[in-house]
Amino acid sequence: MSAERSPLWIGRWIGVFAIVACLFGVSTVARLFADEYRIGSGDVVRVVVWGQDNLNGDYPVDAQGFLPFPLLGRVPARGLTTLELTGRLTELLKKDYLVDPQVMVNVREYLSQKVQVLGETEKPGLFYLTGPTTVTEIVARAGGLTKTAGRYLLLVRPSRDGQPGMPAGSVTRRLDIERLRAGDPSENELLEDGDKVVVPRAQLVFFVQGEVVRSGAFPLDRETTVLDAVTIAGGLTDKAAASNVRLIRRKPDGTQETFPVSLAGSAPDGSFKLEDGDTVVVPRGNAYFVFGEIKKPGAYQLDRPMSILEAIVIAGGFTDKAAPGRTRIIRSGPGGQQTITVDMNDIIKRGQREKAILLQENDVVVVPESFF
Repeated sequence: MSAERSPLWIGRWIGVFAIVACLFGVSTVARLFADEYRIGSGDVVRVVVWGQDNLNGDYPVDAQGFLPFPLLGRVPARGLTTLELTGRLTELLKKDYLVDPQVMVNVREYLSQKVQVLGETEKPGLFYLTGPTTVTEIVARAGGLTKTAGRYLLLVRPSRDGQPGMPAGSVTRRLDIERLRAGDPSENELLEDGDKVVVPRAQLVFFVQGEVVRSGAFPLDRETTVLDAVTIAGGLTDKAAASNVRLIRRKPDGTQETFPVSLAGSAPDGSFKLEDGDTVVVPRGNAYFVFGEIKKPGAYQLDRPMSILEAIVIAGGFTDKAAPGRTRIIRSGPGGQQTITVDMNDIIKRGQREKAILLQENDVVVVPESFF
């Protein structure tokens, strides 16, 4: 190329870039020359030919992997990168139709390569691969892990036909979540079409509710005390009644036990060790609690005289599995813990409103599940 032609050549390519930037977006253009994505059936490809508006457009890749294109007919596209397809279209157009065609190709819609994310993520579902994508990147697109995610996730990959040594069915690899978080590249695999990323729930969980920063479910993957549980949940809020914390434990026979725990003072009594399924309840000052087969279990403010019937109504009422006749109030006082059984059917169905006991601060209303 002569020195005289160089500015013209540079100007021409600047013009090409400007036009394509308008069509694709600058960030996309910047990726065109480095994209490793392999085009597949179902993808929609945008093609721009400089100075040939009648050829520019979005073209879907058919089920056989061909790109239908004006003048050229069905052009093989499956398995090519955008650069490789650009070269193929350029050569075919140059051969019989255009002099020195300037072609740009970009994937407009990524619909051919997909993976599934299942289990303990915030937004599990089907995701399309838009280029080289790692396990951590797809988990991030799925909203990240839930609080109850276990310590490992599973990468399930279908066997590929024509690959010697690949077993029938699929291959599953277990990946350590802590090593993934630490950036270990040996765990953070690149995903392939058809992969499934499965995030199992932690085998053991506990729950923290009430006046903590982050209430919810948490994995019980090590020895954990009540104080540890509150710390994991972000600590107490400024409205918490630290001296009236409750640990609720479901026994094998389906009944529940409630243990009072004080986290107040300089020496909090939070050494009680949790078991699978335990619930730590941190009340607000002057609060009561409703648990069991109720639609909106949790802690409620006792800001006026409140009967057990009103408390259940405020908590959304019974579920269809509830046993109203065996409702209990667990009440703690100076003399220890007292359990009061209330047949809610007497109150609701038989009109015996005098049995609608008034609640006291820190009462726990428990509605058990029906046996039938």
